[in-house]
Amino acid sequence: MKFLTLLIFICFQSIAVSQSYSVTKLKEIILKSDAFVGADNFQNLYYTSKSTLYKKSTKEVIEFAALNLGQITSVDLINPLKLTVFYKESNTVVILDNTLAEIRRINFSTIENFRNVSHVTNAGDRRLWIFNTDIQRLELFDYNQNKVITEFPPTSFPALELTSNFNVCWVKTQSSIDSYTVYGSLINAYPIDEQIHSITEYRGHIFVISEEKLYYKEKEATEFINIEIPEIKIKQFSIKDEILYIYDGQILTSFTLNHSKE
Repeated sequence: MKFLTLLIFICFQSIAVSQSYSVTKLKEIILKSDAFVGADNFQNLYYTSKSTLYKKSTKEVIEFAALNLGQITSVDLINPLKLTVFYKESNTVVILDNTLAEIRRINFSTIENFRNVSHVTNAGDRRLWIFNTDIQRLELFDYNQNKVITEFPPTSFPALELTSNFNVCWVKTQSSIDSYTVYGSLINAYPIDEQIHSITEYRGHIFVISEEKLYYKEKEATEFINIEIPEIKIKQFSIKDEILYIYDGQILTSFTLNHSKE
């Protein structure tokens, strides 16, 4: 009986332990861009300006542009060797290597079973998470075979954002953040208000911006917690290898993202 009581106590203590985050400022630089995209494992910076994607290292700045495709809608850096650049206006995805050279171009308007796509992220292994607006559902698309390999149930509301870690995709709508596995299963539907945006997954936690402040939510938590970052109005952010990058529209500031268990 004593052993059982101790076991229950230990389990309760494990559940009660939570993660908290704080930041330590590293440096700041002036960045002239329309949007900050993020950073990779080598702290190369990616940003867009006038329909051009830029990659800035300590040695050089390289760029990629496909002006005939329109404005860049999104850039996924989850695999810096295969960047995923999406152009909603032309319904097209361009895959780039680490030198921003084009590897592959997928035009959803010209492939079999035409579909209009509003959001795209990388799903790994020559696959993409896409949101099909014709039937309002998430799909897992194999661009090597040019076909959908996993279909998901239609949603009540259109997708506003997509983010993924290859195996799981989070779909933000006006009322919730829904997470799905590559096998077609809905993991969770977390209700939100409309102010939340820029959803990002990092180490199993979801980070978001709300009213120009940064928040995070643990996997099983029921609410978001603010990360104190004084005197910065956050427009875009990125997290890579425990470094938090925050862009206010003019200055890019980097922080060490410290985490501790409570």
